[in-house]
Amino acid sequence: MTSDWMVEPIVKYGFMGFSAVLLGLVIWLIRRLLAVLDANTRVIEANTAAIRDLTHMTSDLLRLNRSLHDKLISRPCIAEKER
Repeated sequence: MTSDWMVEPIVKYGFMGFSAVLLGLVIWLIRRLLAVLDANTRVIEANTAAIRDLTHMTSDLLRLNRSLHDKLISRPCIAEKER
């Protein structure tokens, strides 16, 4: 039978070592989370810029389409002249 004075330091140091390992794991996970959040921010910025460019291009195409529509409407119909 072992006495309590021999087991107590083993349990204390075992718990302390386990706590240190868990603390290291939490710190590593937080660093990984910060890296993922940084990458996520870069992706969101790139997507926002792409959407902004697409919006500008779409508005330019809409203006060009309206201009072409107005020019086509202003011309007389060729079919009416042949009658």
